[in-house]
Amino acid sequence: MTVGGGFGGLSGAADADQAGANSLGLGWAASLDATGWINDYVGIRATGGWAQDSLDGTAAGLVGRGKFNKFTYDADLVLRYPIKSGSGWILPYVLGGAGAISIHQLEASDTWTKFAGNFGAGLEYRFGRAGIRAEARDNVYKLDRYGFDKTQHDIAWQGGVTLSF
Repeated sequence: MTVGGGFGGLSGAADADQAGANSLGLGWAASLDATGWINDYVGIRATGGWAQDSLDGTAAGLVGRGKFNKFTYDADLVLRYPIKSGSGWILPYVLGGAGAISIHQLEASDTWTKFAGNFGAGLEYRFGRAGIRAEARDNVYKLDRYGFDKTQHDIAWQGGVTLSF
């Protein structure tokens, strides 16, 4: 079992509309996760994340600030390849899975939830039971509010710590 947490940045991979008039600005992302290891190479991870970014531009139906809280919750398959390095381990990995994203516009009353898939890659360096890691993930969902109708990619990149039991 490994538990971890991370903090970093968030950005939309593309404009929210086809015309390019509305783009998601740079934001922040934080997450907590727990991974149960089936063997040294394969694990199942549960992740919860909180991120915030903003929409630049004007969108139909968007009132108040264009700033959004985004909450993600998902289950992932993790594949890693442990490499012994001196007194520690280098652990490159890939992951992918499914879950949901709930999006709440600040200063608005509604929150909406969509199915979301995700995939990513990371690198952990473990010394004993503790480790540090860098990870990038793409959360993919359908953005169909405020006059948009597009598959959205929210890219989160984070640095963090891990503890293995």
